[in-house]
Amino acid sequence: MIKAVLLDVDNTLLDFNKSANATIKHALKELGLKYSADVLDVFLRVNDTLWQKIEQKEITREELHRVRWSIIFDELGVIADGHEMERLFLSGLEDYAIPVDGAIDIVKYLSGKYKLYTASNAPYAQQVKRLTLSGIIPYIERILNFEAQGINKPQKQFFSECLKAVSPAKREEVAIIGDSLSADIAGGKSVGITTIWFNRTGEKSVSGLCDYTVKTLSDIKNIL
Repeated sequence: MIKAVLLDVDNTLLDFNKSANATIKHALKELGLKYSADVLDVFLRVNDTLWQKIEQKEITREELHRVRWSIIFDELGVIADGHEMERLFLSGLEDYAIPVDGAIDIVKYLSGKYKLYTASNAPYAQQVKRLTLSGIIPYIERILNFEAQGINKPQKQFFSECLKAVSPAKREEVAIIGDSLSADIAGGKSVGITTIWFNRTGEKSVSGLCDYTVKTLSDIKNIL
């Protein structure tokens, strides 16, 4: 019987793509640069690649922040200050908290049955502000984030720390819901908790990797 649920934040509860797009538009305007639709496409591809390298311990979070927008501007052929764009992007992202469709409803539903915890790699202060703006934070028992210790999903230590935090719930009484097979699902599997993959993009899964798959957040009601 599940007693505690770990929830990923970006692209599970909050729509990171929409929030990032709004932030990018504002930051480019601050730099006197024009926005075009391909900026978001390049950002998402470069950002995903860099975060995968963080997951694999090939680079650090600090290195991502140093190079992300310089790489993006290079690919776009834009001459601009990547470091300043990164600063504007990070500060601006805190002001955008667009919930994924069904997010508010599902946290209300789940919080009536289980203790809810967010488990995220994003900066702690940023997530506190965004979850507050979105109206989700009243349903959350605690925000689990281990950036200060340099521990990120999908490291087994990240999920071991989560299990400590949700005690006295035992591992067989804990589930994780997330959109990332590599960060959320594989990480959850490493410590033996129930995994629910939010497959919002119709991605193909590795057979047997996740315990359950949902295409919408409301589908979780059929599981929990």
